[in-house]
Amino acid sequence: MLFRNYRIIFRIGLVIAIFCFLMFALATVEYLAINRINEKLEQLVNQTYVKVELAQDMRFLSRHKAVLIRYILLLEDQAEKEFELQRIRDEEKEYDEALSRLTALVKNQEEKAILDSIVEGQKETEQLWDKVIQYGLNGQAAEGTKLLLVEVRSRQWGWLESLNTMVEQQKKYARANYAFTLATSSKIHWLLAGIDVLAIGIGLFLAIIISRSITGPLTDFTRKVEKIAQDDLSVQIDCDTRDEIGLLGKHINHMARLRKKNQEELDDYRLHLEELVEQKTEELNRQREKFASILIHDLKGPVIPLLGFTKRLIEGKTKTPEDTLTYLKSIEKSSQQFLVTIEKTSRNLREKSAWDMFNPEQFDICHLAWTIAASFIPRIEDRQLSLQFNNLEKSSWEKLEPILFRGDPGQLKTLIENLLGNAVKYAVKMIKLELWKADNMLQLCVSDDGPGIAQKYHEKIFEQYFQVPGSRKGTGIGLYSVQRVTENHKGRISVDSLPDKGTSFRVVLPDS
Repeated sequence: MLFRNYRIIFRIGLVIAIFCFLMFALATVEYLAINRINEKLEQLVNQTYVKVELAQDMRFLSRHKAVLIRYILLLEDQAEKEFELQRIRDEEKEYDEALSRLTALVKNQEEKAILDSIVEGQKETEQLWDKVIQYGLNGQAAEGTKLLLVEVRSRQWGWLESLNTMVEQQKKYARANYAFTLATSSKIHWLLAGIDVLAIGIGLFLAIIISRSITGPLTDFTRKVEKIAQDDLSVQIDCDTRDEIGLLGKHINHMARLRKKNQEELDDYRLHLEELVEQKTEELNRQREKFASILIHDLKGPVIPLLGFTKRLIEGKTKTPEDTLTYLKSIEKSSQQFLVTIEKTSRNLREKSAWDMFNPEQFDICHLAWTIAASFIPRIEDRQLSLQFNNLEKSSWEKLEPILFRGDPGQLKTLIENLLGNAVKYAVKMIKLELWKADNMLQLCVSDDGPGIAQKYHEKIFEQYFQVPGSRKGTGIGLYSVQRVTENHKGRISVDSLPDKGTSFRVVLPDS
């Protein structure tokens, strides 16, 4: 079984072996040629170029030293002469370093002879330069100038000529190495091109032969696979051979059978999914109808008396002014009930989705709290309550200082409204609103002297829809929304309350 597919394996293996041999031969030629080119490039760049650069630096330093020596002869101030002398000593060190590097790179006899001439010229010239420098330091400019013109000049030119000869010699080597590298590179290009053409020719020839032995069965496979792709799952491929192509045919037949089975399962799943969608749709419709019926009921209650009393007033059925006033009060009461129902429904829908967006900005939160507190004044006065804002009565609220805070104004408005609304609902006589900022933390405290909350409910009151047993009618959304706003602002909220001792909510928010 291991060698059952030897026919195709042998044919493909033969092609691979020939290609591998050609690639190996090509890689060997490339390796030898590149090594030869690298040697010349190494010689050209790391030796010839460096030697040219060193010789040019030495030539510049020798000329510049002659200029500095003339400065010493011409200058009058002794300090300036000492400064130029120090520059000469520094450049002598640079020259000696360059000479040492050049000496290490020189290999052949011709270069060594030129280098010996350079060293000899340097030695003779510097001996005379030392005398000239001494004349300059002693104030004998005339004698130093005479020595420069008579003896130093001829030796200096011989020294510089040796340096010029070294530069030209290295340039000649560079040109020779460059020409050799170009010639070698050209030969390699032609050789590699020939091998590439040969490899391509052999590869094409073998590929055509092998492909003709394979493409015949595959063409039939392709035609039948297209039918399978068009959902004709009854098609079966003939696979008489025992090689890889025959094995492929068997796999395609197996795939077609699996696809037919999967198609049947998918049809079952689709029917089941349609049933689930219908069930969910019916459930949503029932919930929507229930919500609509409740809303209609809540709205219908205050609307009926509105219409009834309005009709009596229009028809003039009131007998006395007292009757008219009674009808108007009833209309007002029904209108207020109608408005409360609308606001309650709107708030429930809004508070369930308002937490998905957080848009912080910097604003005066003291002014926001003042505005919200002022909106509760009619209800507070109706219940004969007292509201203090930072220990100030309403008449003194204009003394409140602005408090700048960065947060979401809309969400913080909901937070303050809910806390203050609960306090107004349960307070007996007094409500306190405290707002201050310290150590980059905003603190808000709303307190009332109401019936309080038992300790066991202190955590549950922040759960959605939870209401303390015996509490006044509400939605169970207010304190849940307060906690969500606090979490969005990375803050914390706590409650301090006991039965018959009042309640105090404290919110601490960081200023972001």
